[in-house]
Amino acid sequence: MKRLQMDDSEKLFFKTVFESGKCPNDLLKVSNAILARCNGLPLAIVSIGRMLARRQDKTSAEWQAVRDRLGSELEINPTLEGMRRILSLSYNDLPYHLKACFLYLCAFPEDFEVRRGSLIRRWAAEGLIIGMYDRSLEEIAQICLDEIVSRNIIIPGQIGCSGKIKSCKVHDIMLEVIIAKSVKENFISFLGSSQYNTTAGHDKVRRLSIHPGGTQEKRTFSSKNIVHTRSLTILNSTEKPVLIKFSRLILLRVLDLEGCGWLRNKDLKDICKLSLLRYLSLRNTAISQLPNAVGKLKELVTLDVRETSVVEFPKGITWLQNLNHLLVGGYSYYTRTRSVKHFWWNDGAKVPRGLGNMCALQRISHVDISTEKSSNAMGELGKLRQLTRLCVVNRKEAKLWKPFAKSLDELSNSLRYLMVVDASEKVEELKFLAYLKNPPLSLQSLHLVGRLTRLPGWVSSLSNLASLSLRQTYQLAKDSFEVLAKLPSLVSLKLYDKGYTGRALFEEGWFPQLKQLVVDNLVQLEELSFRGGAPNLERLTLYFPCVPRGGVNGIGKEKLRKLREVEFFGVVIESIFEQVCEAAKEYPNHLKVTREDRPTTTTEAAMQGQGAVSRSQPIRWICLH
Repeated sequence: MKRLQMDDSEKLFFKTVFESGKCPNDLLKVSNAILARCNGLPLAIVSIGRMLARRQDKTSAEWQAVRDRLGSELEINPTLEGMRRILSLSYNDLPYHLKACFLYLCAFPEDFEVRRGSLIRRWAAEGLIIGMYDRSLEEIAQICLDEIVSRNIIIPGQIGCSGKIKSCKVHDIMLEVIIAKSVKENFISFLGSSQYNTTAGHDKVRRLSIHPGGTQEKRTFSSKNIVHTRSLTILNSTEKPVLIKFSRLILLRVLDLEGCGWLRNKDLKDICKLSLLRYLSLRNTAISQLPNAVGKLKELVTLDVRETSVVEFPKGITWLQNLNHLLVGGYSYYTRTRSVKHFWWNDGAKVPRGLGNMCALQRISHVDISTEKSSNAMGELGKLRQLTRLCVVNRKEAKLWKPFAKSLDELSNSLRYLMVVDASEKVEELKFLAYLKNPPLSLQSLHLVGRLTRLPGWVSSLSNLASLSLRQTYQLAKDSFEVLAKLPSLVSLKLYDKGYTGRALFEEGWFPQLKQLVVDNLVQLEELSFRGGAPNLERLTLYFPCVPRGGVNGIGKEKLRKLREVEFFGVVIESIFEQVCEAAKEYPNHLKVTREDRPTTTTEAAMQGQGAVSRSQPIRWICLH
């Protein structure tokens, strides 16, 4: 770990603790003593700084007590052991209700990027959080995650335009700290490297995480001490764990098998006997069919079969009256920040009649209504009064939308997220949206894929809409964007292939709250000019199929004072990239300009002559100014 000089250590410490970045005179001496104990290690400085920043009483005596608790390990012996003691102090300072949630992160392997949604659903399934009468378990879990993030003891990964964290990692040294504490308290047991191989020392294994290299362990496995296991995590393994028999794990509540290449349909026979299961993830596996017996999992709250080959749910799925989340389908991400994602149109699963019996459903995606049976099942959606997130795909005729449209009228009060994909490529297949009697006016996120001549009139009334994406809407032009430009809460706008056919973006006063803009392959766009529009823009993601005739104008601190990142992807046009890099020099607080393109192949060499860089293997360039 690279160490900082004392001056830089002070700047980092004071910036972390005090909003002004300045330390009161009465705390300078003890601050220097604390920094001496940190020995210039940034992780230690920030961890202790965050802990002190949260304390209301910032007195010399209080800080001296913290200094004494730190010990002198990092001064005398700046090794990992000293670092562990520093980080242990940050853990010990956590409120009781957060300690278990934080320890739970060690269930995931080193360098694994933990997704927010999966984590909070697992917390809820494990019973690590307690709901309140006016908040759901997941809302409470989100609050817990935000508090842990604010303490700077985990590393934020992807961050949404609203500032909400979408994924996180645990620093490798902090991971060692919480693994050691988990082992000591028998919170989670591990199989993997010998350093973490811990099942042998416990009579009862409550939670078991099998890290890479642990699937073939025999000497520490005992059917006697894992029969009480309530949570089993095996991620990205290629070999089935020796002696693991799902049928014996009758107390299991959480089973996460994401990325397990060995998992086959036949394994589901025993899994479907685990009647206490609340969370089941088969994501990114070779599973292609769910058995009807899945309906026996009466306690199941989350079923995740995203990135699998499942294309139809069995009738038994409708027996799951406690199910909150039914997840299928997948995305491809095209940028480092994941700001550009494409839904796999061939994904999605057909649903059977009886969907209306699943009264606890809050989220269902992606439903394929390309058959009459699945389409008719969507007519029952109106019975699902708790449904907040819905994604629907149709690859065939427009008449299949009718039952879905009827249900939309009945879900107007509950829906917060709606994605509608028409993959038939027929003219105006989404026009049914314009004729809804009770449109979902509480939407916070709307994503439309398919042809439209104009946006539904009710879009102008979406006062809470924060995120909007359009793809292949073809004929939407300037008049529709004047409607969008006035939406008071819109912070994210993504315009994909043929999502906008106008010639220019933006006009004066457009999109006053917008923070994120994605412009992806808009062939007819002749000019990207901000002209006083989008004054709060922070992140801009661009792919141009050719050089816009009118260029890219208005990027600079005079027009876009809050811009902090411009991201290029696809075939990067050199002239535009260089223009933005030059404009970045105007920003005193550094504007980051990144590009993700690929080396030229023989067949694409001609494109280089036009100032473009083509793609084959990812190359990332970052210029900071």
